[in-house]
Amino acid sequence: MSYTTDPSNPGLTRGGDTEKTSQAKVYLVLSDEEIKKGFVRPLRYKYVHVGKALPSLHEGELEDLSAEDIEHYKEQGWVALFKYKNTSNGLGKMCTQIEVDHIKQAKANIGGCNSATTMGEKLAETYATQPGFYGYTYCVSCSKHLPVEEFIWNDGSRVGS
Repeated sequence: MSYTTDPSNPGLTRGGDTEKTSQAKVYLVLSDEEIKKGFVRPLRYKYVHVGKALPSLHEGELEDLSAEDIEHYKEQGWVALFKYKNTSNGLGKMCTQIEVDHIKQAKANIGGCNSATTMGEKLAETYATQPGFYGYTYCVSCSKHLPVEEFIWNDGSRVGS
């Protein structure tokens, strides 16, 4: 594995893997000059794949979709709408049955393998300098580049935040 500061490097991948894959041969990192400007977050080398965060019933309520809507959204598998409290615009999240079950059981996340991945110094420095630099990161257990929102640092904070 190597690093580059050139976003047009042909060895870069874009993440969002649907099938298992090996780690990329090249990863994009910030330049030494950018990193020397200082860290805005702690320097951390390990994150855990916990999966997508789910809302809590304290934040809103589940509303079952009509049979017609379930048929319409069959491909996505949506069966309910989670309606957030205290929003005037009807903000919500469409949910699958598995997500509904997890929300009702007060589980905070869904889909993670709970394995830890350790990264090299240049990647860790890039995260510490610009936490939102990456949209995807690699899970060694799942063998996929997945959205950073599915991972937490050892202190419990979401990767990328």
